[in-house]
Amino acid sequence: MFGKLLAQRKLRQQAARNSLDMYQQLVTQARSQYFYLSPFNVEDTVEGRFELILIHLFIVDHWLSTDEQHVLLRRTLQETLITDMDRSLREMGIGDMSVGKQMKQVGSALLGRLQAYKLTFEQARDDTETKLKLIEILARNINGYDDTGTAMPLADYMVSQKTALSAIDTVAWKPGDSLFSDPAK
Repeated sequence: MFGKLLAQRKLRQQAARNSLDMYQQLVTQARSQYFYLSPFNVEDTVEGRFELILIHLFIVDHWLSTDEQHVLLRRTLQETLITDMDRSLREMGIGDMSVGKQMKQVGSALLGRLQAYKLTFEQARDDTETKLKLIEILARNINGYDDTGTAMPLADYMVSQKTALSAIDTVAWKPGDSLFSDPAK
């Protein structure tokens, strides 16, 4: 019994290390200056940065979902985002009484985006249909994205990043291994 508890603890610790590395990579990628310039033109606001973090979280989460052994890692990665968002809200001066309400909105946005992106990739027949559906979602969620032309570069980026990441074996990945390619390419 004690051995089983130690094994579970070791798995949780490994998931925490891996999720922290993944989260740092996806936040670094989401904060890349290229997303705030042409052709992406995401507004450099709290909301714009948050949407980019959710996009990158989805890409990693969807990649991990291909292997059932990553359930703990996926949950830990999402918990890492929630913890970081809570800390960020407090740093921005949101009072203790309002943080709960704000975190409820963060959680709702997280679950909504993950579900919408997942359904888009699973139900679309090809990359063209995927991009068209992503454009609708992006136009609805990202300030300043109001037409097909504005959202198309980010939809293209999402498809290419998801495709590239799916070529990496989820079991062979280890902290330090890159998850994303340069958005400028």
